[in-house]
Amino acid sequence: MKLLRTEITPFIDDIMYVDLRDQPFLWSPFHSQPTFHSHPELELVFIIEGFGKRIIGNKVEPFEPGDMVFMGPNLSHVWLSDPAFYEEGSMLQSKAIVVYFNPKTLIKAFDAIKEFQSIRDMIQQSSRGIRIFGETRDIIADKLTALSKKTGYEKVVGLLGIMNLIAISSDKYFIDDDKNDYHDDLRPDKLIEVINYIKENLSKPISLSQVANIAGMTEQSFCRFFKKRTKKNYSQYLNDLRITQAKELLVQTDRSIGDIAYLCGYNSDSHFCRIFKELVGESPFKYKAIMSDRKPSGYNI
Repeated sequence: MKLLRTEITPFIDDIMYVDLRDQPFLWSPFHSQPTFHSHPELELVFIIEGFGKRIIGNKVEPFEPGDMVFMGPNLSHVWLSDPAFYEEGSMLQSKAIVVYFNPKTLIKAFDAIKEFQSIRDMIQQSSRGIRIFGETRDIIADKLTALSKKTGYEKVVGLLGIMNLIAISSDKYFIDDDKNDYHDDLRPDKLIEVINYIKENLSKPISLSQVANIAGMTEQSFCRFFKKRTKKNYSQYLNDLRITQAKELLVQTDRSIGDIAYLCGYNSDSHFCRIFKELVGESPFKYKAIMSDRKPSGYNI
C-alpha cells in the first residue's frame, strides 16, 4: 500500500484543529478519499458511530464506536469503513471527532516547563500509537465534545488537560509493537508543495502554469486535482488567502490600500477592492473603519 507523506498545518493555519465528522463513510476532508498517510501533526481520533478496520503503523485492527486513538508525528494510518457503508442505498453513518495538534509549538513550550515532562514523554511514546479505553476514554470523550465549542485560550487549556489525562492514565496500550514505522513506497503530497509555494509567494504573480508545473501535471489535470482536494478552484483559493492576509494588514498596520494590494499580490488597486468586497462584503476602507471601531480602548487610571 502506497503511503502519502503529507501535512495538515498548511490546510488549517492553526496550532490546533477540531474536526467533527458526520459522513456516509470515514475520510479526511484533506483528502478526496480514504488514504493511507502520515503527517508531522499529532492526532487524536474518537469514533462515535461506524465500524470497519484501521491500519496504524504495521498493525491492522477492527474499530467500532468508542474507539479512541492518539497518534504521534509521522505515524502512518488510515480508517477504512466496513464495505457495508459503501453499498448502494446504505443508511449507515460514520461520526467521529478528530483533533490535530501542531507539535512544533507545543513541544517548545513543554521543553521549557518541567511540569510538562509526563506529556512530553507521552508524545514520544505515541510514535507507536496509543489506544485509550475505559474511564479515561469516557472523560476525554466528554471533554472533546466541549472542546469543539471553545476558542482561543479555553481551547488550549482544554487541549493540555486532555493530553495530561492521556499521559497519566493507565487506561491505554500501545497499538504498534514496532517503534519504527518504515515504508519504502512513499509518495510526497504534491498539494502541500503547491500550498506552501503559494503562501511563500503571495505578494508575487502566481500563474496556473507555475503551480501545475510544481505538481508535475498539465494545467487541466492540476485544476481537477486541486478542486477535488480543496473543494475550491485554484483562483478562488488564491484570492481567499490573499484577502485573508489583506484583512490582517488592514487591522494591524497603517499601510495604504495601494501598499496592501501590492503586498497581497494585486497589481491594481481597483481589482483588489473589487475582489475584497466580493469576498468580505465591505470595501477595504469600510472594513478597516469597522474593525478600528471594535478595538478596545485603553483604560484611564
